[in-house]
Amino acid sequence: MLGLNAAEVARAVSGVCIGRGEQPISGVVTDSRAVRPGSLFVALPGVRTDGHRFLAEAQSRGAAAALVQPDRGPRPADLDVIVVPDTLAALGALARFHRARLAASVIGVTGTVGKTTAKDFLAALLGGPGAAVHAAPASFNSECGLPLAILAAPLDARFLVLEYGVNAPGEMERLLAIARPQHAWITALTEVHLEGMGERATIVAEKCKLARAVPEGGRIWLASRWADDCAEHARAWCGRVHWTGLHDAGGDAGGMRVLHAIPGAFRVDIPGLGEAVLPVVARHEAELAATAALAALELGAPPAAVAQRLTQLQRPPGRLQVHSFGPVVVLDDAYNASPASMEAALAVLAQWPRGGRRIAVLGTMHELGAAAERCHRQVGQAAAALPLDLVLCVGRGGAWIAHAAAQAGAAAAAVEDPAAAVARLRAQLQAGDVILLKASRAEGLERLLPELEAAARLLTARGVAGAAREGRA
Repeated sequence: MLGLNAAEVARAVSGVCIGRGEQPISGVVTDSRAVRPGSLFVALPGVRTDGHRFLAEAQSRGAAAALVQPDRGPRPADLDVIVVPDTLAALGALARFHRARLAASVIGVTGTVGKTTAKDFLAALLGGPGAAVHAAPASFNSECGLPLAILAAPLDARFLVLEYGVNAPGEMERLLAIARPQHAWITALTEVHLEGMGERATIVAEKCKLARAVPEGGRIWLASRWADDCAEHARAWCGRVHWTGLHDAGGDAGGMRVLHAIPGAFRVDIPGLGEAVLPVVARHEAELAATAALAALELGAPPAAVAQRLTQLQRPPGRLQVHSFGPVVVLDDAYNASPASMEAALAVLAQWPRGGRRIAVLGTMHELGAAAERCHRQVGQAAAALPLDLVLCVGRGGAWIAHAAAQAGAAAAAVEDPAAAVARLRAQLQAGDVILLKASRAEGLERLLPELEAAARLLTARGVAGAAREGRA
């Protein structure tokens, strides 16, 4: 509950309220399909559509009011509206107003990969909603998403764990104008969003702005392998820097060590906690979980509680989620992709503890600009160096991956779209197969999941029928 009505929201964003403006506002949404009774619907003008076209739908779903721009078409006569010059800017202003009412400390998470997983892990280890820890349920990290994450925070929140995502120079300043963090965690500084960023040095500079915003007394967590990249920027940081990193036994950076990798988990040693088993399948996930545990301890979470919460960590949807479809395992990592995350996912597939074939289904990585072909070919070469049985590639970027993988001696093939990929997989599926799905979200590789599940069921049924025939014989 925001604890505001439309008239009060209008004052907070310097808008004009048309209507009585007395109905309490229970939440803020930008998608008319998400409107619930009491919602404030923010009508954003977009590239593909305009939220002002859905004011009637928002009203029919029970919206208390709508935030609108002038001269964007007719409005329902009996819907309270707050008129502002720019609804996106007003959304940010409302979030800034709400943030000022909260006593919570903001922990900002940024990085080129792993932001959402890091955010979810840290919020869970701090205790989640039951301990007055608030984090958005999804990747709300943009100029639109960050305000929504803040506006959903209850007034009694102790911590806000927020994501800061940037695709182009200047975006971080706009996010920081909405909410400056007391603490910051930079997860990684790899190549991503090159279409908007241009070069990796720009990525590093933009991400480091979050750390620079941390005040004295705040904490900054960053893996020591990025220390050289950040050296120039770190001179201007006021917060206390914790150089972390998950190292093999004998390493001492951050004090976090991998003691043993076991199927489906990592046993690690974490300073202040001791030995712990992390329920993750990839080393990079283990590093995120261990760093989240270290951060939670430093922010005051009791060691016994952190140890218990570690055993219950869950990764966000589409991030290396393991689906056991009878005799077939599918690793769904199709939420997003960059060269670094592609190679990390391929390493997980190659090391999967199962005796069947290992098949990588890889699609296009978006927003790489002029570096797109180079980055995709780099992934193909990395795939060819691993013990994979098939690299099946989808779309334009997939064609580059397949070509580079085949040139390097791998069994690789390219298909036009996900439908062609699933048709090929259905025809070749075998018991024991482990299949990785990895691409940018726009490629929609997650659509293969129900098809693969159905094919695996059919494979199981055929196996049962065959065993029955053999028994009769």
